[in-house]
Amino acid sequence: MAEVNLKNLTKKYGDVVAVQDMNLKIPHNEFLVLVGPSGCGKSTTLRMIAGLEEISGGEIYIGDELVNNKDPKDRNISMVFQNYALYPHMTVEQNLGFSLKIAKVNPSEIEEKVTEAVAILGLEDLRKRKPSQLSGGQRQRVAMGRAIVRRPDAFLFDEPLSNLDAKLRTQMRTEIKKLHQKLKTTVIYVTHDQVEAMTLADRIIIMREGFIEQIGSPIEVFNNPVNVFVATFIGSPPMNVIECEVVNENNNLFIKIDKDMLMPCPPSKKDKLKKSPKVYVGIRAEDIVPSENSTDAEKKGWNFEKSIDLAEPLGTETQLFFKLNDKDVISRMYNPRVIEVGEKIKFEVDLEKIHLFDHETEKAI
Repeated sequence: MAEVNLKNLTKKYGDVVAVQDMNLKIPHNEFLVLVGPSGCGKSTTLRMIAGLEEISGGEIYIGDELVNNKDPKDRNISMVFQNYALYPHMTVEQNLGFSLKIAKVNPSEIEEKVTEAVAILGLEDLRKRKPSQLSGGQRQRVAMGRAIVRRPDAFLFDEPLSNLDAKLRTQMRTEIKKLHQKLKTTVIYVTHDQVEAMTLADRIIIMREGFIEQIGSPIEVFNNPVNVFVATFIGSPPMNVIECEVVNENNNLFIKIDKDMLMPCPPSKKDKLKKSPKVYVGIRAEDIVPSENSTDAEKKGWNFEKSIDLAEPLGTETQLFFKLNDKDVISRMYNPRVIEVGEKIKFEVDLEKIHLFDHETEKAI
């Protein structure tokens, strides 16, 4: 097992830069998730590590070894794709052992490793079946089993769950996390699904246009996004971000959150906003609390009232939609009840839980 180290890794397609000077150290046994919108460079990065994509500059180390010029088969990594890439004419156990057979591994050792992978993934009853006789989730487990038998230094996953339905995705997320805990090896995982990223990762890398926007634990990037892009990308529903004016009235600083609605500036941010005519305000849906959800003793935030444009009941919660400064805003109502469109509801916001972003740079204040 080994750490993976990227130094100034760059990929260009003509004049287009897909990945720009990436420096990253991935320790042994870490579950690292690369997340971002389509075209941000995450899959390109993974394919360069695997050796499936030629690099334009920089160095890739697996363990202490520079692997820039090594073929994929010689890098001791295993890759799991979204399309499974199973051989349709082979049974499950033949698919699992094929790479070892090509490498001329002793048949008894192949059988031992295949049996171990089958046990780890709960495929005992499926050994003799062919891919056409398996469900999507079972095929993905076989694809992971084929990676396991090679005992790689690192597992690379390229959007492995994107072809599965919502229920299967949730089940497979759990299986992948358990697999990582059992094997204790390095995992580099690419997805565009931020829920997958949040639930699986030890560390998340949020990418945009070939650059790393932020690196941190799921909790860190959720609670302390470095800019508007990260704030609106991480979280479900995404953070509400509203463009607002900064207003000074009687030497008191306010944020004009809506027409004729002034929100007091958080005391901890006053000095930084004194010279800013505008600011982006970010508030998580769960931090816009319907006042009826809290007791008088708990009420300590800024309050306002709004008419509801839409209510989406989700069972344990209802998402409430309304507008602030002509921007659609979402609130989460726990202990939900039936909400009528047009109904006026009082909301409460803890000023210390709001996020402020510079209007010019969009970076966190």
